[in-house]
Amino acid sequence: MMNILKPDNFKKEHSPFKLLLILILSILICELVIKYLFMRLSASGSPNIPFIDSVMFIIMLSPVLYLFFYRPLAMQFDKLKKAEIIQRELALIDELTGLYNRRGFLSYASHLLKLSNRTQRGLMLIYADLDGLKQINDDFGHEGGDKAIICVTKVLQETFRSSDVIGRIGGDEFAIFALEAKVESLDMLRNRLKENLKLASHNSDSKCKLALSLGIIYYNPEKPQTIEELLNRADALMYEEKGSKGTISSQK
Repeated sequence: MMNILKPDNFKKEHSPFKLLLILILSILICELVIKYLFMRLSASGSPNIPFIDSVMFIIMLSPVLYLFFYRPLAMQFDKLKKAEIIQRELALIDELTGLYNRRGFLSYASHLLKLSNRTQRGLMLIYADLDGLKQINDDFGHEGGDKAIICVTKVLQETFRSSDVIGRIGGDEFAIFALEAKVESLDMLRNRLKENLKLASHNSDSKCKLALSLGIIYYNPEKPQTIEELLNRADALMYEEKGSKGTISSQK
């Protein structure tokens, strides 16, 4: 499972006191510069400072400005930027599983559909629902339900390629985009997923039998559809399979 970083972790690292300290140091440096210029003007009795001395002074001052002003400020902005990127990514990740959440999956899937339409390469959408999660929660508590969801997540990650996109789009619902998939591989993919799930149930310490109801459709880029339309079709097929098992009522 992915180790999720909390956005609150960044608050201590990016304290405004650091920026305040940099500002104070900058003011002190500017004050020293003004005093130096004033002393040179007073000593020379002339309003003009020799050009060579001015250049030398700037060269001598540059390392100080870099060390005490530019470098700390640049590092601070870099940390803030990285924190912003990570927090933005966290908004697309499911905390329990480390998979994309619904928002993240839809965002990525929309991009893949555009890519599929442009390259004319098909995709396969799998809509999977964990059977009997309510019963698992009743029998083993919510901790047992979480373990079951994590177990299913591992099965999905082992079954599909790293290039495929997996998301947890609901409490017990998952969606997978299999890239460059072919229609003839549909049954093979379904069987492999069910075998891996059966093996995981046998080896799991959760003491519950894991099963998925699946809705699988092939996306043909020659007949464009939106991601919402594809999900609705796959969801309908999934409920047909769930209904044939007689497990729909237990999910309501």
